[in-house]
Amino acid sequence: MNLTIPTVMILLVALNAMAEELPIELSGATAETAPVKKPSVPSEALMKLMEQRQKDLDRREAVVHRDEERLKLLRIDIEGLLKNQEKGGRPGAATGSGLKPIPGDPSPAPNLLHLSQAFETMPVEEAAQRIDKMNDTVALTLLKRLKGKTAGQILAALSPTKAARLVEKLAAEPRAASSEPSLERK
Repeated sequence: MNLTIPTVMILLVALNAMAEELPIELSGATAETAPVKKPSVPSEALMKLMEQRQKDLDRREAVVHRDEERLKLLRIDIEGLLKNQEKGGRPGAATGSGLKPIPGDPSPAPNLLHLSQAFETMPVEEAAQRIDKMNDTVALTLLKRLKGKTAGQILAALSPTKAARLVEKLAAEPRAASSEPSLERK
């Protein structure tokens, strides 16, 4: 039999591989010294971490979808305002937003009207965070344009010092004649 060096090498490697596959009793090793190969199955802790990550991703995806819907609504509102403004109509006249007109202010600025509409649709906590950082004069003007219920919810969510300051300024301003019944007894 004529064996070459490469053939001998291949046979040695094959024999070595076969020796590793022999049962422990035949190879002369004891059970204590034999290497134990564990299957590569993910651990339970890793699975839990993966499930938590998936839940977090699902939650984030839901937030993104909610924000996308809110942006779509705002885009529609803006486009409607632009179309209305291009027609030469009074801004906000055809929107039916339900925002309060301010007595003595016959033509509100379009950007203020749009801003008040945006604050009406915004979640109360977010609106409060933004108003908390605003100048008091701008915040008062904006709060006057909001529905009473929305303005009250925003004031309740503001920091107590900012809310108190705004309420004091609102109370100090002269009140225009309104259609609300007087609380005095006749």
